[in-house]
Amino acid sequence: MTLTAVNDENIQAVIVKTSLVFLGILVVTGAFVSVRFSLSALAGGLIILLNHCWLRSILERVLAAGGENAARYAIIRYVLRLSLIAVAVIILFRLNVDIAGLFAGLSILVISTVSVSIYQLLFQKGDAQ
Repeated sequence: MTLTAVNDENIQAVIVKTSLVFLGILVVTGAFVSVRFSLSALAGGLIILLNHCWLRSILERVLAAGGENAARYAIIRYVLRLSLIAVAVIILFRLNVDIAGLFAGLSILVISTVSVSIYQLLFQKGDAQ
């Protein structure tokens, strides 16, 4: 069995892929509970993953650009991103989303980040001094 090396270059990709795997497992197993739960979890997972990728993209652009307009650009994108998430959540509530499923989906990124961190601690040799 080969273990995947997680480092600074690929950690974001590993977290996103792990999130997608956990989301898939949640959606499939959630379908046994109820289809409404499963679809709500899928919606929450997609919202949080799109939010994560969009936030990373914004921060990379801001850090690369620097300058005086960087803070302004970041704030405008931040407000836009949060507004779109709020609209999506309001639409989901109007569609009678399953709250537990939505929260489960929104938790996927946290679960993945913790899982990848534990994986790194257990299976990768660090520079212990």
